[in-house]
Amino acid sequence: MAKSHGSLRGIETKIEYHPIFEELGALYESWKRSALNWMQAEKLSESEVEKRLMKQFNLQWAWADSIATEATQCLNQLKTAKNNYISKLELQIQAKTTATKKLITKLEKTLKLARKKGFPNIQARNKFQNQLLGLKSKIHKIASLKRKLKELKNTERLHICFCSRKLFNAQHNLAENGYKTLDEWGVDWRKKRSGRFFCVGKSQPGGGTMMKVFPLEEDDKYQLEIQLPRPLQGKYGQKIQLEFSVLDRVGRYRSSDLDYAINSLKPITIQVFPREHKQDNWYIHLSTYVQEIPVVHTRKNGCIGIDFNAESISMTYVKWDGNIEYLKEIPYKWKNQTTGQRQASMRNSVSQIVELAEFFECAIAIESLDFSKKKAKMSGYCKVYNEMLSNLSTGMFREALASCCRRFGVELIKVNPAFTSLIGMINYMGKYGLNSGTAAALVIGRRALNLSEKIPKCLLRPEDVNKHDWSHWRRVASFIKLHRIRRTKLFQWRKALEGILTHSLWAEHELSQQVHIETGEPQNHLHSPMANV
Repeated sequence: MAKSHGSLRGIETKIEYHPIFEELGALYESWKRSALNWMQAEKLSESEVEKRLMKQFNLQWAWADSIATEATQCLNQLKTAKNNYISKLELQIQAKTTATKKLITKLEKTLKLARKKGFPNIQARNKFQNQLLGLKSKIHKIASLKRKLKELKNTERLHICFCSRKLFNAQHNLAENGYKTLDEWGVDWRKKRSGRFFCVGKSQPGGGTMMKVFPLEEDDKYQLEIQLPRPLQGKYGQKIQLEFSVLDRVGRYRSSDLDYAINSLKPITIQVFPREHKQDNWYIHLSTYVQEIPVVHTRKNGCIGIDFNAESISMTYVKWDGNIEYLKEIPYKWKNQTTGQRQASMRNSVSQIVELAEFFECAIAIESLDFSKKKAKMSGYCKVYNEMLSNLSTGMFREALASCCRRFGVELIKVNPAFTSLIGMINYMGKYGLNSGTAAALVIGRRALNLSEKIPKCLLRPEDVNKHDWSHWRRVASFIKLHRIRRTKLFQWRKALEGILTHSLWAEHELSQQVHIETGEPQNHLHSPMANV
């Protein structure tokens, strides 16, 4: 069993520049690419790669260890990416095959009617022809996906571009990408492929092996000591020492965390790299461990339910008795945003949520959602929904929220997402004047407090009394989906769900006893205006 060092922390700050950075970064990345190549082409183990690195490039063991560790991690990530892509292709083939079968059935019915009566007009005939063309396109797409899947499963050597794919493809269209010559492109290519080096942390003074961190007498000042690889020692000496400072941020005592790691001999994994969007300044990233923070804000004081939507994050604070105390919505933009901008926006939103939980001294509840399968089947949805789904960063949100909750001792509860939006709209949206997001957040908070959500009596069939509440909500959800009832209509849900309440519109939901639509009480007067309800 692996030793637990505590809670993992990341600390990043600017470091003073040294001319060796570019040269060491280029060599390190070259050595790593060689190590990955040996692992794939010659099936060498991590220990065998270490020995070969030491022998072929005259490296110390600690540098070879860091390089082999990174190469192993990279290979594992490639294997995981391959398996994920295989799963995605299989889901796409399944979704497109199902859609194709439905289209074939539909076309067969249309053709059968056309043979008997002919097409009613020229528009119907043109629509049929377009659907045939669409069917041909779907069949070709399925065949293409199957070929791609077969090739991927038979591929043993996994390829990776140690740079951006966009920059790699730029060599084929130099002028369009702002380059005059191939040599000019090569400068950017080599720069992008190098420029970082890495050292695995160890439980010893300084927290590392070839790169160690020590505190200086001046507050918040530290020294990075780099033991250089042998190929560079003739030019720069055996070691160099560089200074950097670590300043605290809002809610994060970074210098205290680093001091604890150094004094407790915790391993400190160190990376040094340039940031292109910050004038190519060089930064140091320290990954280390601090003491686990106990959970102090729990569901005993209530819970904040979180409903993550496409354009906002809805929050509802629910007291221990299940009543609403506070509502808030945080706008969230995902259109025309880069991944970095979405991450920054997400971190700001998460900080607001956790600050609110600290204020109320309560827990936070979120839905346990996974859109990976839906994203793989996106061709089955409309264009607007596909765009929203591809940019909906639920995984990023969950990771950021879990990390922040651990840092501040807030209990994070994951609940089953079944029918939360539906229950919120029917039980609470009209009652409290909420929108669908805050109503769903209320249900999520109540579910985390183990409070049940009963269906209104007028929707309950007497023979279903002993069934689980979710079976009743499933019946309502299927009706809404069947009749495509919009969320806005459910603000007055009794009118929207007349089909469940009346015998004539939907026999499957026929009530065995007539009830009053408002009270849910038995209705005995046959000549009453509500006699058919």
